Amino acid sequence: MLTQLKWVCTALLLGLAPLVQAQDWPTKPIQVIVPFPPGSVDAKVRIVTEEMSKILGQPLVMINKPGAGMLIGTEQMVRSTPDGYTIGVALQASTWISPLIETNATYSASDMTMLGVAYEAPMVLVAGPKTEIRSVQDLLSAARASPGKLNFAAPTGGSIFRITFEMLKTLTGINVAFVPYRGLALALKDIMGGQVEVGFADTGSLPLFQSGQLRPLAVTSLKRWPQLPDVPSLHELGIPLESKPWVGFAAPKGLAPAVEKRLTSALAEAVRKPEVRSALEANGLASMVADPSSQAMRQRIDGEIAEFKKNVKPGTITFN
Repeated sequence: MLTQLKWVCTALLLGLAPLVQAQDWPTKPIQVIVPFPPGSVDAKVRIVTEEMSKILGQPLVMINKPGAGMLIGTEQMVRSTPDGYTIGVALQASTWISPLIETNATYSASDMTMLGVAYEAPMVLVAGPKTEIRSVQDLLSAARASPGKLNFAAPTGGSIFRITFEMLKTLTGINVAFVPYRGLALALKDIMGGQVEVGFADTGSLPLFQSGQLRPLAVTSLKRWPQLPDVPSLHELGIPLESKPWVGFAAPKGLAPAVEKRLTSALAEAVRKPEVRSALEANGLASMVADPSSQAMRQRIDGEIAEFKKNVKPGTITFN
């Protein structure tokens, strides 16, 4: 009898151990794997992680692990121990685009614990100042008059900028050739220089719009972007396309529910701070104040995958 009681007590203690550990979490710094090189995106992510560090009482240390369309860093995060001490910066490219189109991908979105989206922003459809394209209708007319003659510039691989333009082509029936670039800055440089006619820019390119170096045609949000009040949305023009690059956080699958809750709560609290919202808005970004939850992030990814498969023609971009 005593032996049985001893085993029962031991089992109960072992079962409670993870709960106790989760309650004490975090007790050391948290590594944040960043699957792209250092740059301007890092600075924006740090606005959020620095506030999360204050909330959690431990530093969030960002470690850049770029390469292979964000696969290298994301795979490292996915394969790490699910104890909450290794999480990753998550984008469309890393969570679902690369796993769908890269044949060497070894993970999918289902291998991650989604922690929530921190911020988002629309893209801006742009034309170069040397072109005669001054509106979306001009673009559609020119593309239909000479199928395949116009070019669009976008980062190579599974960038949301390329994916969105391919969706635009499907929804409008135009034939515009893709010219790949090793980064958005290089793509925009050639649009400004007249080597390529059109593409999508990010909201950080606002100074280029204001100076006339890029000609904004439309935004990819449902409504107009406040910083460009005279530029219509694609929806407004009758094109049912909404696409907004976002940045969030994810962890390996199998994270303890209590640890997941601590992380998602810290993220939600951080993005709702007025100073964080102001800092993000100064960079043309909108913090996810309404719903930065893990469930909302999963639903968002599922919806984006469905739109991608519906509006990107098979064979245009390789599917896994």
